[in-house]
Amino acid sequence: MSKVSMVGKITCKDGEGDAMEAVFADMAAACKDESGLEIYSYHRGDENTYWFFALMTDQEAMKGHGQNDAMKQAMAAFGSVMAAPPEMHVTTPVVANGFDC
Repeated sequence: MSKVSMVGKITCKDGEGDAMEAVFADMAAACKDESGLEIYSYHRGDENTYWFFALMTDQEAMKGHGQNDAMKQAMAAFGSVMAAPPEMHVTTPVVANGFDC
């Protein structure tokens, strides 16, 4: 089975950076014990742009991601601070330092 990654770009509304980062913290806490989740991270880019990266052990782990009640509640707060829908892409890692593909 191949690992599965998700990469994405998220843009928050002007002045909502602190609120966006609080939502990210809630989401990270809500999924930290998910089976098959290896890496789950958010990164600040320029201005109101954030980048997301997650690594799962396999497709089943990806399908189960975000399905617990705490994650659904955290994700509900996400929409009010986003400037546009997130751009997310599911990918398969081919080469990496720091983890086996």
